[in-house]
Amino acid sequence: MNKILVWDIPARLFHWAFAGSLTAAIAIGFLVDDDAPLFQLHMLFGIVALFLLAVRVVMGIVGSRYSRFSSYPVHPREVASYMISAAVSKTKLYAGNNPGSATAAVLMFLLVPALFISGIGYGGEAIEELHEAFAWALLVVIVMHLAGLAWHTIRHRENISPAMVTGKKSGKAEDAISSSHAVWGVIIAIVAGVWIAALFAGHNASTATVKLPGLGVTLQLGENEGGKGKQGRERDDD
Repeated sequence: MNKILVWDIPARLFHWAFAGSLTAAIAIGFLVDDDAPLFQLHMLFGIVALFLLAVRVVMGIVGSRYSRFSSYPVHPREVASYMISAAVSKTKLYAGNNPGSATAAVLMFLLVPALFISGIGYGGEAIEELHEAFAWALLVVIVMHLAGLAWHTIRHRENISPAMVTGKKSGKAEDAISSSHAVWGVIIAIVAGVWIAALFAGHNASTATVKLPGLGVTLQLGENEGGKGKQGRERDDD
């Protein structure tokens, strides 16, 4: 089979930006005490991941063929069949996400909002205590996803990891997408870059707060001077 285009530029940009923000948030969260100044970056990168996820939801509705959630093969029967065949034999090849990667994506997309809510105390102390459990769950999903990629490479003798760089995988010509959507990639990159830059510009390390661009909401990050917890939010009046 020839190499065909399956991932457009917006999908590839999201993949690496989302992976980078999650990696930074997880690394800081596990390696730095929550009362350290650097811990504020853990929460900032978590907010970046949530923002990127919001962009991804839009792509999942109106994006390219394999970016749309409707293309995800996540029916329980199909997922179970895929997992069993992956363990004992070679699996069916998918042009876009296979059931394993699609399931991992859905779990990550659900865990990121759960981490945000539990991390800033929107659900109260009981929900906040779940934050560490959600973080470990996310780490497990990521490790399993990477292990699945390695296993696929071994079983099928096809390294599909570069697909998120080149956008291409082995497949049939009729399964290819029609365009890399470079213009949309540039637009999304600019909009996301401006929003993320504004987020970091709105971060005040001395008060451990950040103003969310365009939302008029200021979030408390880490410990504040009044001795309150890391939770907290307030609506700006100006």
